[in-house]
Amino acid sequence: MRTLDCLKDIVWQSAVTVKGYDASRVRQDACGAWIAYADFNDCHSIFGWEIDHIYPIFKLQQLQIPEELWDSPINLRALHWKNNRSKGDSYPMYTSAVIGYGDTNMEQCNVFLVSGPLQHSLRNLFKIKE
Repeated sequence: MRTLDCLKDIVWQSAVTVKGYDASRVRQDACGAWIAYADFNDCHSIFGWEIDHIYPIFKLQQLQIPEELWDSPINLRALHWKNNRSKGDSYPMYTSAVIGYGDTNMEQCNVFLVSGPLQHSLRNLFKIKE
């Protein structure tokens, strides 16, 4: 079982690096929102972020997928806390709440789809039949 700090570091590596910014401090999530490493689990920060289970835990529970597989790195990513809340248990299509705008974030809803190759990898990991 990995510690939260270990998962935090693994997940941070999945976030998008942006040229001209210190990748150890600032990145963008899958929706393009700015996130700051220091603001992990800070839902009061404009740059706060959380660990998102791409294939939601609720759905994994319904499918009776073993809990030890839920936190596989391929199923985890850094997501701005507002985007994580907006996504909720949606998969593979979900709606974001914020996007990056210049050097800050702004509220804007966009619809995203988990990529086909990642969906395929997650189905293989969790042994989900189509």
